[in-house]
Amino acid sequence: MLRFPSAVRGAVRLSLGIVLALAGCSRSTSYTQNESVEGTVTLDGAPVANAVVQFVPDIDPKVQAPSSSGYTDEKGHFKLTCENTKPGAVVGKHNVVVFPGRSGGGADDEEAKAAPRAKAAPVPNVYSLASTTPLKVEVTADKHTYDLTLTKRGQ
Repeated sequence: MLRFPSAVRGAVRLSLGIVLALAGCSRSTSYTQNESVEGTVTLDGAPVANAVVQFVPDIDPKVQAPSSSGYTDEKGHFKLTCENTKPGAVVGKHNVVVFPGRSGGGADDEEAKAAPRAKAAPVPNVYSLASTTPLKVEVTADKHTYDLTLTKRGQ
């Protein structure tokens, strides 16, 4: 029978332990995505123009799911695109963040850039952080419209 010195056995055990620990801590990239998520943002009943809307996944920390964002137009309407450049949002619970965007909005095409833009609406600070926002949404595979109602009191 072949016997290894105790130092070699110890190193093998340590290496095996590290490999197993890292395997147990690995993050999954498996998630389902709704490829069409849109809605309208209002503040006390009025459309919120030129704001950034971000859906931040609030799911199992072992899943590396991308957040999604989009800009509102002058009517408060938005369409989301994931960080992975796919349209929509990850299926699951989200903390929703809304904050004023750039004065030019998020227009990508030349015609939209040339159109007059509404001034970005003031948004209460409580909506600007995923940790403080009262806006919570559960994205499902079959629902595509998520209207967001904000108040000046931030509730």
